[in-house]
Amino acid sequence: MPSEPVTVAILVGGYGSRMGGVDKASLELDGKPLLDRVLEAVSPYAAEVFVVANDDRLVGDPRFTVLRDPEEHAGVLPALLTALDAATSPLLLLLACDMPFVDRNVVGFLLDLAATHDAVMPYVQSFPQAMHAVYRVAPCRVAVRSLLADESGGRRMISFLDDVNAVRVPEDEIRRIDPEIRSFFNVNTPYDLEAARHILAEQ
Repeated sequence: MPSEPVTVAILVGGYGSRMGGVDKASLELDGKPLLDRVLEAVSPYAAEVFVVANDDRLVGDPRFTVLRDPEEHAGVLPALLTALDAATSPLLLLLACDMPFVDRNVVGFLLDLAATHDAVMPYVQSFPQAMHAVYRVAPCRVAVRSLLADESGGRRMISFLDDVNAVRVPEDEIRRIDPEIRSFFNVNTPYDLEAARHILAEQ
């Protein structure tokens, strides 16, 4: 278990356009919503749980607090800042709701690295996994707010990493814990959902 309290923030916004506009948080895999699968995986680490959403459909669920995304479909950075501003823990674990195979051991590994870093960014197939990463709240809040306030800058999710003490975690280190890196599997399309069903059947 991490030595510091952890706020978990799960992003449930987005168009879901490649799934025909379906609400991916409530999309079921083997009878269980994707959001529930993420919650079950990370709940042992969570001092508090936020869900960052574009509407109030999930308000009232006792398992988490709903935060409204201030800029719908404006990318992850504004949603991340919303979670960082609300967090009462030193660390924030950010996840997307459409990851049905989040690995508790991978999460623990990333949280351990956060003990000595401001941001822990996994890389899979050379791409940063910003929605499966850990952020130290105080320095990342400052860096993200500064980036969003800079009208000349972009809103690329990893643009602020150079402004904090970040560690980039290569894929081979993650594969030592999760050989198939299924923790980072996203359900973005009907094909992905079918693939997830096959993975689940094999477990």
